[in-house]
Amino acid sequence: METAYLYQSLTFLAYASGVIIILVGIMLIKVLFDLSKLTKNLNETTDIIKVELTPTLKNVNKSVEILSGIVIKTDAGINKVKDFIAKSPLSILGKMTSVTGSLAKGIFSGFCAASKIFGKNK
Repeated sequence: METAYLYQSLTFLAYASGVIIILVGIMLIKVLFDLSKLTKNLNETTDIIKVELTPTLKNVNKSVEILSGIVIKTDAGINKVKDFIAKSPLSILGKMTSVTGSLAKGIFSGFCAASKIFGKNK
């Protein structure tokens, strides 16, 4: 009788294993089908992005070229103004302010020192 139970258990195990293998196969086929759909959608999305992005990148490139030209012209203008100021008498005035600033600082520190000296003598 025990062998009958053993054969019955093994038969049940074989059927259960077969059912599980069939279910896993069906799920695997569904996963592969969904993966195929996802790949097709991803390919279509990539094509759409490529079509839409190409003119946009051309516009951005053109804008960068325009801005680069503007920056180069502005830089040349600034250099001309710097050269003009360096050659004009205005550069002397710019140097003079630094000299007068240091001169005023020296005079002020001299007055402070003199007031300290005369303040101690009283």
